[in-house]
Amino acid sequence: DIERFFNGYGRLKQVVLKRGYGFVFFEEQRDAEDAVKELVGRKLRGERITLEFAKGDGCEEGRRSISFAQYRIKVENLSSTTSWQDLKDYMKQAGEVLYCKTHHDRRGEGMVEFYRKEDMEWALDRLEDTKFDGKRIKLTEMRE
Repeated sequence: DIERFFNGYGRLKQVVLKRGYGFVFFEEQRDAEDAVKELVGRKLRGERITLEFAKGDGCEEGRRSISFAQYRIKVENLSSTTSWQDLKDYMKQAGEVLYCKTHHDRRGEGMVEFYRKEDMEWALDRLEDTKFDGKRIKLTEMRE
């Protein structure tokens, strides 16, 4: 699936998949840059993924690799007035939020995707059953 998703953006040197995220290494930096620019917001296996250059020591290799994360939580019992921007701002206290949506699949529900697993776990531990926009929210980890 990964090779097919990046097909047409240059030769891949390596694909490394971890639980919830992965790395794709291109032979050419320009190919990685094109993939990040053009595939942003696309879906892979029915799920929207976030693409960015891997963080590292700043070496050139980092500009040829793309990482994507899938540390997601489902948010239930949202107020009907809660926007995705409100939810994202609230969840930022847990860490870096990559993607957020509200009332998309079902009214009163949302989804938050974090860059790091630890941030997602912090949100699950500390923000579960907290009052947000006048309602107590329920958080559950979304697994594939």
